[in-house]
Amino acid sequence: MKTYFYILFFSCALLLLFACNSGPTQNSAVNMKTSDKDSTFNICYSSVVKKDTVLLNALMSGDSVRGSLGYKLYEKDHSNGSLLGKMYGDTLKATCTFMVNGSESIQEVIFLRKDSLFIEGISTRKNQDGKIVFAQPEKLHFDGLVLKHVPCK
Repeated sequence: MKTYFYILFFSCALLLLFACNSGPTQNSAVNMKTSDKDSTFNICYSSVVKKDTVLLNALMSGDSVRGSLGYKLYEKDHSNGSLLGKMYGDTLKATCTFMVNGSESIQEVIFLRKDSLFIEGISTRKNQDGKIVFAQPEKLHFDGLVLKHVPCK
């Protein structure tokens, strides 16, 4: 009986040892695209200008986009939020739910994808039904923050 116990104990110990020493593995969510025909993959973009940083990290499945958007602006409140949107051709239209100073803020965001960049859309905004939306979407111009494609981590 003791022999079986020792064999079982050492087998489990070896299994754990090999499992723990397999080394770091690549995050499967980062490189989900398995072929050129696969329409599910991660997108990662960032902007670092002086002391300001913006990071967009999302999973793109077909034309649906789900992920996170974070702003770390110097001497301003940091805001990180969940992003849910859709690609319309080269334009990402999304809603981002941020937590700012302990309060939830829901904002419409629009980015234009141009080559390996995402350019933030800028226009006047208004509060509509508890959400911050573009007051005049037809006057939207794409000369806001420029996010460059970066490797997903």
